[in-house]
Amino acid sequence: MIKAYPDRTMPALLRVAGDLLSLLWTAGWAVLGWLIYKTVMGLEVIADGITSTGITFNNWIDSFRHAVPGGIPYLTQFLLDTADALQRYSGDSLVSAGHNIHDAIIRLAIVLALLVCVPPILLVLLPYGTWRWRDMREVGAALAFVRIASVTGRADQARAVLAFRAVTSLSFRQLMSASSDPVGDLAEHRYDRLASAMLKRAGLDPDRLAPPPLPELPPHRGS
Repeated sequence: MIKAYPDRTMPALLRVAGDLLSLLWTAGWAVLGWLIYKTVMGLEVIADGITSTGITFNNWIDSFRHAVPGGIPYLTQFLLDTADALQRYSGDSLVSAGHNIHDAIIRLAIVLALLVCVPPILLVLLPYGTWRWRDMREVGAALAFVRIASVTGRADQARAVLAFRAVTSLSFRQLMSASSDPVGDLAEHRYDRLASAMLKRAGLDPDRLAPPPLPELPPHRGS
């Protein structure tokens, strides 16, 4: 069973605040990564300019090729070969360089954005997310324990288990805050205060566990 937030107000508010802060932290670094990506991608105008220059050269060379007079021995072929060489070493090379630079800029933008935003996001989300997942499972397990004890009518036994667990897991300060005589409470089977402290420690309202039965009153004797 998973329970996202405890019953008690203050622990629940602290977890809500932690969740909101982690979301804001993630969103802030993600936005920063996006801004870096867009900034680096602004360099693509350089690659586009180189590509455009190569296309312009190719257009000029195509115009020159179409203007070459035909039927002139040696001269026609020489001019066509010259146009092909110019296109291969100027226009085509510029177009290819522009495309390569454009691809390199995209890769650089992605890598820089990820390097900037991913480490700080993981630095917070991994430990906090792991702790929150364990916390939700722990609170959910405590709730399942309380529910099954209440449904099966074993609230007193569950209260005893919680009291012994409180003695073994609570700090001395928490233990003495819950009961002025925890050892005496265990010896006298007074489990209420220790069990309540343990439920609060688990993030649950102690009222979730069925209250102990009231002691029977002695029969009334008439005067």
